[in-house]
Amino acid sequence: MGAWDELDTKVNINLNTDELDEFIEFLESDPIFEPAVELAHKYRNGIVEGSKIGAKRVSETNKSLQELAIATNATFTSTSNGSLLRSIEIEEESETSFIIGTNIAHFYPLCVEKGRREVRPVYKKVLHWYTLSGDEVFSKYSSPAPPRPFVKPAFEETTSRAVDIVKEAIYDATI
Repeated sequence: MGAWDELDTKVNINLNTDELDEFIEFLESDPIFEPAVELAHKYRNGIVEGSKIGAKRVSETNKSLQELAIATNATFTSTSNGSLLRSIEIEEESETSFIIGTNIAHFYPLCVEKGRREVRPVYKKVLHWYTLSGDEVFSKYSSPAPPRPFVKPAFEETTSRAVDIVKEAIYDATI
């Protein structure tokens, strides 16, 4: 999605309806099962639609959890004027596949997630960079930054909730 693939989270919901399709085919083979055929089709359509709705909800949950992790750490919002918080986006690959990530090409999100060691000049006398707000900085030293992950905790929490989110979406689509 963005410049940092290692900060992208992919949500892909694939629910196999082959056995249900075979069961529907069996039911359709005998007119006595006609009332059950309609119910089985409704349930199958609920699974298909629910997987689409569920994939979107899981993606939105992950995005919200990343934003929550960023927002609860004042360091993120004060150093980048909230740009990291605003940069989390969802990209749709298909109806059941989404990528959640930051649209910031600068290395800042990677340093926030994984941290970095101290930095000292190697080839010049001073370090030179621009902040995300556009300020020019010259320095002989940049202190280390501890990791303050926002992707990993959001992924772990989303993973623990995903099955329930999809089940609820299937239920909603079946009603």
